[in-house]
Amino acid sequence: MKNIVVFLGAPGAGKGTAAAAVAARTGARHVSTGAMLRDAVARGTPAGLEAKGHMESGGLVPDEVLYRMIAELLAETPDPATLFFDGFPRNEAQAEKLEQLAAESGATVASALLLDVSREALLERLGGRRVCPKCGAGFHVKSLPPKVDGVCDACGAALVVRADDRPETIAHRLEVYESATAPVIGFYERAGKLRRVDASGSAAEVAALVEAEVSR
Repeated sequence: MKNIVVFLGAPGAGKGTAAAAVAARTGARHVSTGAMLRDAVARGTPAGLEAKGHMESGGLVPDEVLYRMIAELLAETPDPATLFFDGFPRNEAQAEKLEQLAAESGATVASALLLDVSREALLERLGGRRVCPKCGAGFHVKSLPPKVDGVCDACGAALVVRADDRPETIAHRLEVYESATAPVIGFYERAGKLRRVDASGSAAEVAALVEAEVSR
């Protein structure tokens, strides 16, 4: 059986970090939407070629193309397998479609893990991020500070705040998340598949809690 675990949570909740860490320890496959898209394009799958056309013309990849990409992924995945979906579904229609795609491929959406973090903690996490514009290294003013304030450890360039991490942008991102994702949480809650994980701790602590939930 192919089991799908959906990771839900606001920007800054640590979905990708936890999914990647637990996948590495358990042998599960971490499926982030962006990585799946890049892989399908690189391999030249039918859905990947169509997605490439949209991307090269500057357009968004339509949901229907993403659905075909997920169908390809599930068809190619041998039994047994556990897949961690990170970044999909983003709305209730996508959640319903994922159930359909899973059933058609002999898979099941086993659970949805909601990484719970307070708004205050999210603002602190996102607002404290710093990146190096030269080498791409990432830091955080509290949890991962550079050795010299404002200077990249790796190459010595001045660190910057990404546009996505500016206060006004963070507030907008959280508003979009709350309006779009609340129905997805309700969808899985009604299906009896929602599990809440306290994601307020360190990355290692959150990964341990996620692994315990996945192993239940």
